[in-house]
Amino acid sequence: MEATRTLRSQRFMPVDQQRSLAGHYRWWVKGLSLIAFSWAIAGWLNETWFYGFGSPIGLNRYTEYALILVFGLWRIHAEKNPYTRKRLIFLVANVTVLWWLIPWLFPFIEPYVGYLGMLPAFPSLHTPGTISFFLVLVAVFLFGRRIICGWNCPCVAIREVVGFPFRHINHVPRSAWAWRLRHIKWFWFILYLGAMIAMTRPSNNITTGYLGFFALMVALPYFATFLLSPWIGNRGYCRFLCPYGATFGLLNRVGAFRIDYHAESCTQCDLCVKVCDMNIPVWKMGLAHQGRVDTSECMGCGRCVTECPTKSLSFHDARNWIRPALHQDRERLRALADWKHIDHRWRPAAFILILTILLWGADYYSTQVGTLGELPARLWALCGLPVSTW
Repeated sequence: MEATRTLRSQRFMPVDQQRSLAGHYRWWVKGLSLIAFSWAIAGWLNETWFYGFGSPIGLNRYTEYALILVFGLWRIHAEKNPYTRKRLIFLVANVTVLWWLIPWLFPFIEPYVGYLGMLPAFPSLHTPGTISFFLVLVAVFLFGRRIICGWNCPCVAIREVVGFPFRHINHVPRSAWAWRLRHIKWFWFILYLGAMIAMTRPSNNITTGYLGFFALMVALPYFATFLLSPWIGNRGYCRFLCPYGATFGLLNRVGAFRIDYHAESCTQCDLCVKVCDMNIPVWKMGLAHQGRVDTSECMGCGRCVTECPTKSLSFHDARNWIRPALHQDRERLRALADWKHIDHRWRPAAFILILTILLWGADYYSTQVGTLGELPARLWALCGLPVSTW
């Protein structure tokens, strides 16, 4: 009964007072979001196709990341769920530093294997064969898809902050057929596998053509779904079309990550389902799979865990191999988000230190290696390896 009252009270709260339930925003807020989405698309088109206006920050591929920062500050301020607010801070900061400032101000090429259509400027974790690609695969295996989709993905970030006014639309298609539509993304995953294979082959017309085809097949749906947000919500691309999410989702299934479900305390209030942007039938899946919510769809945002009023859900990852008694439920996750607590202050300090070191390191390598054409040989030389190793 208490859980039902909590759900009912949150449902009728004003948008700015809600925690993780989707709210309805006014038309002008949605209009601003669509303008921002259109601006991001114009930036991509200008740098990729039109080559006009000298490619300024306001109209190039980095425009998207600048918009994430601007709208992200609004979302961080408005967010009422402490754990989600913490995640948004990390997400926006990671995108700003790793995806925007480093490639724009201090570009350097990271080591890679295989043939690539273009040199991979750090970070290139979506590009098979790069160092960051392999490191992310290991991290996702250990800690789940949330390590990238929840905390360090610009594809998610722009939908999480700019597209937030359309979040409520994610909760409309909850029929069985809508849940089955999630399998559409495996078509793009197959295309991604083809790109991985092409990168292991010598460069020729076929491999070059296929990589160009794959890039177009990813980019067009990616940007088109921005403008389709009023009809498919802010998670349409993540749910149905993202090949990278499918890749990380497979590691969700075979790796250490899952959500544990405790049926004995669950009141089946359905709040976990209502707050899930991926529309996962959380408690029903846990009930059907002996207490395991183990799906490739879960992005690890933590909304279901941190909003469960009976603490019936908890994260499980590689840390549980070392500490089996570790219980990452609502209470623990919200406590970790309380940065005023003296025991948790080292976490944001460590995060800031890491980003600072990355910025300094990027500046150092970018200064040392010179132009893009000189990057491969000189980067290996800086590591003390012969040029032939490349």
